[in-house]
Amino acid sequence: MTSSPAADLSSALEGRFDREVCDLLARFAEASAELRDILATAPLTNLLGATGDVNVQGESTQKLDERANQLFTAALSRPSVARLISEEEDEPLEVGDGRYTIGFDPLDGSSNIGFAAVGSVLGVYDGVARNSFAAGGMTGRSLVAAAFTVYGLPTMLVVASRSQVSTFAFDPSDRSWRVAAEGLSVPKAAYASINWTYRSRWSPSVVRAVDAASDGLRGRYSGSMVEDILRVLLAGGVFMYPEDSSSPNGKLRMLYEVCPMAFIMEAAGGAASNGAQPVLDVPVTAPHQRSPFIAGASDAVARYVAGYAGAE
Repeated sequence: MTSSPAADLSSALEGRFDREVCDLLARFAEASAELRDILATAPLTNLLGATGDVNVQGESTQKLDERANQLFTAALSRPSVARLISEEEDEPLEVGDGRYTIGFDPLDGSSNIGFAAVGSVLGVYDGVARNSFAAGGMTGRSLVAAAFTVYGLPTMLVVASRSQVSTFAFDPSDRSWRVAAEGLSVPKAAYASINWTYRSRWSPSVVRAVDAASDGLRGRYSGSMVEDILRVLLAGGVFMYPEDSSSPNGKLRMLYEVCPMAFIMEAAGGAASNGAQPVLDVPVTAPHQRSPFIAGASDAVARYVAGYAGAE
């Protein structure tokens, strides 16, 4: 009998999180393993292409977005959870009376399927009241755990507590998640990951900040956030998705993209900012609120912040 990814992950994380959080991370990993299989055969099972619907973001919904959302919604609807906030749902899904609010992006970068790695992102927030948005918002400091999966070669899972980041690789021979690295620390910046073709849309402060942060670094940009963030964590660098004239409030979503990735970066000794302040300190007053996002090695992020403020 083969072991399940969930059981393997729970054993590896025992003692690092509360039992309920371990269960949620394990179920996220189990759903990730299932989605990995679905992605591998998607061209053969009529799961590529758009559904014809548009989500709350104004984006065309892909068949795989819909399937992934169903998969993770089912996996994360646990007694410990109060609500689920998904990129693919207009409003939070009220689950029960648990203590945790879950933010998740079921399939990040679905437009890249077949061209670059895609992934799934999870944030576990503790003690968030039902009326938190109306009452002035919440912040990423409520996170107690975050994780993301990258469906590439190999399939990788990154899991963070407030003080430790670990990576796991999926072993298809027995469907287990095996520890790849523990106590991950962001190396000194080596790569700058940003879409340079947007430069004409940037304000002078963003141009100054990007130039300062990327000075002396090599360019690496895949167009897939999860893939680029993984590179930053493992090889060192800075990921930048600033605001521009087309997205004046930024493009990435706070609760299920920006905050979980910022939480992971800080836990690995790096930094994450919106250009003006740490993103984990920014109040989130709407489920799908967007933000600029700069994350990576602390030295590179500090250079961005200084350049953004106009410092020499």
